[in-house]
Amino acid sequence: MKSRQGFTLVEAVLALVIATGMFLLVSGVSHAFLRPIQRDPIAWYQVVQALEQDGRYRLVRTSEDVLVVRDQQENHEVALRVDKNQTLKMTNTKQHGYYPLLREVTTIHWQTLKLGVVRLELKQAGLPAQTTLVDLRGIRGS
Repeated sequence: MKSRQGFTLVEAVLALVIATGMFLLVSGVSHAFLRPIQRDPIAWYQVVQALEQDGRYRLVRTSEDVLVVRDQQENHEVALRVDKNQTLKMTNTKQHGYYPLLREVTTIHWQTLKLGVVRLELKQAGLPAQTTLVDLRGIRGS
């Protein structure tokens, strides 16, 4: 019997897989594969922009975690609240219908400052807390 020298294809592939795994562990690249998709830190600005669009919404009332506005185009009231799945959603006042605005919202606080201006304090999972003013006076832009 002749003795063979070298590696078989299976041994070579196995060695390559082990070497790649060790490289990923050492370099920390594996964390990028294991962590969830990055959250967009400016997505909440898009929510504010949607609320302030051309005077469409007018403030009706606020509570700690619910904002009620009147949609002047559709002529009915809608509420913004965070559901049990941590999604900021827009519904009618009876919580029927569903329009998701922002995901992974851990805390939200609406505070009326003056007629039609609301302070929004919002915290998303994995991102710093954000605060801004939202103009809900329902005045059409020129």
